[in-house]
Amino acid sequence: MRNFYRIFMVSFLIVICGCSTQKEVNLEDRMKGVIEYKQYEVGAEQSDEVKQWLDQVRSTGEEDRYFILQDPDEDEGYVYSYVYRKGSSDYEVSFIYDPSDQSSTEKIHVTGINNDPSNEKFVKIKSIKNGESTLFIFSDESLKNRLIN
Repeated sequence: MRNFYRIFMVSFLIVICGCSTQKEVNLEDRMKGVIEYKQYEVGAEQSDEVKQWLDQVRSTGEEDRYFILQDPDEDEGYVYSYVYRKGSSDYEVSFIYDPSDQSSTEKIHVTGINNDPSNEKFVKIKSIKNGESTLFIFSDESLKNRLIN
């Protein structure tokens, strides 16, 4: 009986000590590990592969059509996606994930806004590489506007 009591007390202390050492994590910092993005001028310094891709889609691509180039080898654990829409000078990028639905894949919603062909830009999106694929949703309408209406 005495041994049972000791084992119970030690187990209880381990559970209590283990549960109380959790740090509070900032949501913004956690999300930076999942997705990050940056806009670039069309003539900005990039790798030869990105420059070639951008030159090709700019010369052959249709107006208002989205183009994507993915580079999974640039940094271990992340996938880099380059998105360009002819005429777009600004982009809205949103990350959508439903943790309650384990069968759901993460989604990245991209909207090209501020059409200004004289100031075209493209966006580089860094997202975490997981076993599942990431679904890209390209839209002419802002996600905020779609959610409100």
